[in-house]
Amino acid sequence: MSSDADRPIRVLLIEDNRDDSLVAERVLRSDEQRYAVRTVGRVDESLPLLDERQVDLVLLDLGLPDSVGLEAFHRLRAQAPDVPIIILTGKADLEIARSAVRKGAQDYLIKGQLEGNLLLHAVHYAMERQALHQELEEQSLRDPLTGLHNRRGFWLLAEQSLRLAKRNGRESVLLLADVDRLKSINDTYGHLVGDEALCVVAKAFLASMRESDITARLAGDEFIALAVEAHPPGIPALIDRFCDYLKRESRSCPVSVSIGIAPFDPQAAPTLAELIDAADRDMYRRKREGGRAEQGKLGEAPKSRDDRGR
Repeated sequence: MSSDADRPIRVLLIEDNRDDSLVAERVLRSDEQRYAVRTVGRVDESLPLLDERQVDLVLLDLGLPDSVGLEAFHRLRAQAPDVPIIILTGKADLEIARSAVRKGAQDYLIKGQLEGNLLLHAVHYAMERQALHQELEEQSLRDPLTGLHNRRGFWLLAEQSLRLAKRNGRESVLLLADVDRLKSINDTYGHLVGDEALCVVAKAFLASMRESDITARLAGDEFIALAVEAHPPGIPALIDRFCDYLKRESRSCPVSVSIGIAPFDPQAAPTLAELIDAADRDMYRRKREGGRAEQGKLGEAPKSRDDRGR
């Protein structure tokens, strides 16, 4: 079975001048085992491809029918901040290209000078620099205790996932969890056992959810997860797996968790902040009713994006 490392680098060329695009395509396709090239003539055509993670690197012309100068660069960066961008420019736009590099573009190349190995080298080094940057960035997006995403990492990934779910008309479900009596665990058993309890909860989420789902420790005793393209009726089974793991692995002390749930309806398209607010209210309602994950009494998901019936 092939891995991502075995497949060609997917290069998206955004260029409306056919003569210029043919030059870049010819150079990259001279090494077809390494590069797969796709060409579009407008920024608008590129956005769905970026949203669906079909692009590893962008070659961007600065003069396009729907975006001129740095406007195109800013739109792409906002849509896919983790995809490296190389600017293609004429000599008259060198200062704009340099400004794009200062704002985060990997490099710029002058049209008319793409023949030979210059373009291939630029793409190669851009991918290497981006990989190093992502490694460092990944460290800043992780919770050091549990290894889950932290608040910032979750927000970046979840917002992108919800945009895609809205576009594709797919449901998702957000779960917000609170570890019950963590302060009491720390006071009674010590902070090492409290940390162990947090790690058990993190592992319970990872064991019960899919690889495509997004799970994070928000802060302290709070966890959050987005079940990507999941249907609300399937959430009780997920909760059952979570409960089973907690009961099986909570060795030093009993651990219980209160969980609130909020479904994402692609028609209503609530924001991530609205989903979290709805799940938070649902969680505290369940706490008042005594329905903890340890007991498996989670009830039903809210029917709408919040409890106001919208």
